[in-house]
Amino acid sequence: MNWQELTDRELVKLCLEGDEDAWKELLRRYHSLIAGVAGRVIRRSALNRSTIPLKSVIEDAVQDTWMKICKKRGEPLRKLEWRHDGALRGLLQITASNAAKDILRKHQSESRNVEKEVPVDDPGLVIPAKEPTVDQASLNLLRDELVRCLQKITQGEPDATRNIAMFLLYFSCKITALDLARLYKLDLRKVENTVARLARLARTKCLKSNAMRSS
Repeated sequence: MNWQELTDRELVKLCLEGDEDAWKELLRRYHSLIAGVAGRVIRRSALNRSTIPLKSVIEDAVQDTWMKICKKRGEPLRKLEWRHDGALRGLLQITASNAAKDILRKHQSESRNVEKEVPVDDPGLVIPAKEPTVDQASLNLLRDELVRCLQKITQGEPDATRNIAMFLLYFSCKITALDLARLYKLDLRKVENTVARLARLARTKCLKSNAMRSS
């Protein structure tokens, strides 16, 4: 398939149908746009005068953007109104800008030495599951709790945001470990180990805790 001939709408349709190659093309096509928008927001802020590496902050904003786009089986894409050819670009630009602003607020909160704020738009982790006895709303709620749990467990770890984003893309968008390694310029074994570790944490810490609360 010649991906360059596909319109954004056609590409998104394939993504929502579960086409793995389409998701890879979506990430390839708009990664630079998202990084550019996030970078402009962050560089214009007071953070630009701090000692925090801006490159790392921008990368976090890019990962947060994709996590928001992928949440709940790509809900933002499903709800997108295609009023013009730039509809998808507009959605991604707004999402990237909001993700960058969320990160800035988090850093500002940390600098004041107060409790970290909980993001208003927490991503919903969509892990493939076939449980006909569980309604979709309950399943989405469980997935949201799972991501929040992983964020809490890995808080303060280097590249925590990136790692959870890779985990989400791996399970939600079915992006392979090899493609994630290429996208993030990481060793394949590192990607596999990262995803496996988060899966183990989700299973032993998050799902176990959820079961205890429900009992």
